[in-house]
Amino acid sequence: MEKNFSIPATKMAADDATLKAKREELKKKLLEGKKVTIAPDGNVTKGDDSSSIVIPKGKLAADDDILKKKREELKKKLLEGKKVTIAPDGNVTKGDDSSSIVIPKGKLAVAQWYEKDPGLLMAEKAAMNHAFPGFTLDKLDDGRLAWVGSLNIGILGDNEWHIMAVYNNNHPQQVMGSSVRVYLIQPDIDELIKDLGWRPLHLLMDSNNQLYLCTAEAGNIKTGKETTSAASVIAWAVKWLMSFELVLTGDLSQEQFNTHGVL
Repeated sequence: MEKNFSIPATKMAADDATLKAKREELKKKLLEGKKVTIAPDGNVTKGDDSSSIVIPKGKLAADDDILKKKREELKKKLLEGKKVTIAPDGNVTKGDDSSSIVIPKGKLAVAQWYEKDPGLLMAEKAAMNHAFPGFTLDKLDDGRLAWVGSLNIGILGDNEWHIMAVYNNNHPQQVMGSSVRVYLIQPDIDELIKDLGWRPLHLLMDSNNQLYLCTAEAGNIKTGKETTSAASVIAWAVKWLMSFELVLTGDLSQEQFNTHGVL
């Protein structure tokens, strides 16, 4: 895959006045939580036609360090088959008193969501074909489905972000970052962090220690009769990338981007 991405070393000296005004407008919408439309290629500078979609409302999420540490501890116990205790209310984060019980050993069975609900899969395909027709549906070796494609946000010109939006086995679920996880394929997120010299706040780590975009808080995710789709999550990813590109141009501060609850 040909690389087509560059980080500006400094704010552009010969800045185009029209594009600068557009960036200011986008920054204002981001900070005020207003409507932002996206063209089918992910461009936020020209999303104003009938094929455009609107980024769902919601703040970019930050992970809680204490809870993250507890999850890592539980993950380690699960993988190593160690004792896990449960409080009477089922809570595994505080099951450590005399009334707690121990979870018996055993592997959990995995059933893919699209096998149980083929109608939801059809709806997902329809939403993606409308919002992001350039993306293709792929199946990973472990059975998970993923949408693969590129986004051209438009703020940095022709720079492209190649992404993969991967469904969790139990999609849809109301979880931090959504049950559709958006990974950067190119540029590589670890290389990007190294080049920048700082780590964007809105990132989460999966069980394989791979970073993905934390596109939304759990409260932003819809389940039940109205379900958050991959199209919605990719729209949130566009918001993440739009905010990040505004940081690279100097129109949005690193502090604003990294402050929980601002975007």
